[in-house]
Amino acid sequence: MISIITVVYNGEKTIRQTLDSVCNQSVLPDEYIIVDGLSSDSTLTIVRKYMEKYPFIKLISEKDDGIYDAMNKGIKLAKGKLIGIINSDDWYEANAFEKMSEAFIENGSGVYYGIMRNILNEKEFYLERVNQEFLAQKMIQHPSTFVSADIYRDYGLFDLNYKISSDLELFIRYSINNVKFYHLDNIIANFRLGGASSTPKAGMESILIRKNYGLITVKQYYFKLFKFKVKSFLNY
Repeated sequence: MISIITVVYNGEKTIRQTLDSVCNQSVLPDEYIIVDGLSSDSTLTIVRKYMEKYPFIKLISEKDDGIYDAMNKGIKLAKGKLIGIINSDDWYEANAFEKMSEAFIENGSGVYYGIMRNILNEKEFYLERVNQEFLAQKMIQHPSTFVSADIYRDYGLFDLNYKISSDLELFIRYSINNVKFYHLDNIIANFRLGGASSTPKAGMESILIRKNYGLITVKQYYFKLFKFKVKSFLNY
């Protein structure tokens, strides 16, 4: 029932933890698709070693047009009814798939999201779960989210016009199309802070998406944009 996708490029330092978190679940996935962007480190060697032990791991390694293009490739290959995406420096809780499976069996088609543990300097920093009704203010935590395959088919994949915050656009698009969202009261994934999604550039792209969907006014957009530019300048 479950397909998991990991997009990776030169992830030798952390991908073992990601792989272990998928392969040691209380309920195993039907398939685990690794989409590699032609890594030049030992990532492929590590993945192939795991493939010898876990036959449900599938690997594609080729040039891509960014992280969301790679995610779209994985989604198109996925055969499961419920699809989760975890980055190569993050990892799942041991019962994540069990909890998601139970919720999916009970409710059917939809977007399922749980609690995400944010990690800073390899320590728990804070727990987070944002209700989908507040997408105008804050993003749903993508690593702790699973989407049923029919939703991707009916309402589309990641928009490649956005390079950092396309997951926000995806969830807003689903929300305005009245896709059902279900929240779980369980920690699903662990997320290392400090990546591209934490930058002022990501923030600026996010407010552009919200403006384009009418979630904020043009005046609010330019005010927020000014704040992000000041923050970016001060951090330069």
